[in-house]
Amino acid sequence: MGLSRPLPGAAVAALWLTVGASAAEAQSRRAGYAGLVLEAPAGLEAAAFGNAPYLLGGGAELIFYAPALIGRANGMAAGLQRYGSEGTLATLAGTGSVGLGDFAVGLQYLRYTTEGLPRMPDIQWPAVTAEGPPITEFVASLGHARELFASVEVGVVAKYLEYQFVGRTERTTLVDVGVAREFGPTMVSVAARNLGSDLELRGRGLRIPTQFVMGISTEGFEVGELDMFLTSQVARRRDGEIIPAGGVEISYWPVQGYTFRLRAGLQRVVEDRRSPFTFGLAFTGDALTIEYAFQAFDVDGNAHRFGLSFR
Repeated sequence: MGLSRPLPGAAVAALWLTVGASAAEAQSRRAGYAGLVLEAPAGLEAAAFGNAPYLLGGGAELIFYAPALIGRANGMAAGLQRYGSEGTLATLAGTGSVGLGDFAVGLQYLRYTTEGLPRMPDIQWPAVTAEGPPITEFVASLGHARELFASVEVGVVAKYLEYQFVGRTERTTLVDVGVAREFGPTMVSVAARNLGSDLELRGRGLRIPTQFVMGISTEGFEVGELDMFLTSQVARRRDGEIIPAGGVEISYWPVQGYTFRLRAGLQRVVEDRRSPFTFGLAFTGDALTIEYAFQAFDVDGNAHRFGLSFR
């Protein structure tokens, strides 16, 4: 009599595909989504504000949100987020200048498991579970921005997306384009993000989550001994859903160079699997900022995000 041994990872993935072949065939004519890493929060500030970036913050993560404002970004930013017990999101961004203008680079990595290929263009929607093989998404971005006439800033970001699922790797290139301009104490940014070709995996189309976004942020203002600012964003997703989001930061600096920040945000939730409310904390000591953001999920745990930025 032979002893049973656990199947290796490749055999498990093959068995999963075989068992689910009929279901996959039934869904073969229905498109799913890839590039969910492009929908997940790419910055700690934004994660605390319902995924609405602060356009006047000058953080390196602006490459992921507002191509036209790369010229205002500086320093480096890194973040790590867990979705439940199985999903992992990591981001890294940095900026620099050369004779041709201002540049920024960004890296995004997402690994999650799911019972089927995602049907909605939002990482918040798929139940991140321990069942099914993993999906890995990686994006490398290079952006350039400059100021044109009438104080209008323009920018473009080129992206390379790599998608891996059950031994298959698909690749595509995408582009973000945007413009921005200050109007008094507010900054307005308009961008079209994730423009490019869709993917195809085993005969099934995988749509890239393109979107059109407009954001508005205010300069900081004083309320007693506290400093505050407001930020907001409205995004139109490829599936036609309109997603408004926004947030507020309240900060207090008892000593010059040391600032405590409290952040809160609100976002429309279409898929109804998570709380619309987000929350964050940050501490800045000189040029280094330590950040945390949180969002509650109805199932499969919560989303905790930690990060560092240096400016």
